[in-house]
Amino acid sequence: MSCLDLDDAECRKIAEPMMDDAMAGVLRRDFALHTRHFSVALKSTLEADDFFASLDRHQDDRGAPGTRELVCIFRKPRSFTLIWHQSFERSQGETLALATIALKGGRYFIDHFLLH
Repeated sequence: MSCLDLDDAECRKIAEPMMDDAMAGVLRRDFALHTRHFSVALKSTLEADDFFASLDRHQDDRGAPGTRELVCIFRKPRSFTLIWHQSFERSQGETLALATIALKGGRYFIDHFLLH
């Protein structure tokens, strides 16, 4: 199946539970939960120590993650990318949350993740 054939609701149904776990991992400082749905390639780019250091750097500025509002979806044959407005309890300004979901071996994985 091509990801180009997925409608918005199908993309969200696939991606949002993955993103919920990734953000719950941020909230709980739980590296395994944060990376549960990451592809092997993405997992290889993030060490647990780097994850915790990033949380320490941004904890005071952002606080706990809040609601996400979908902004847009970009599709390719083997992946799709969702961009959300991600709220945090103490964040000044806006935070972008991005996840690229890739279809690999018949399963979907987060292949790119960004909070900015």
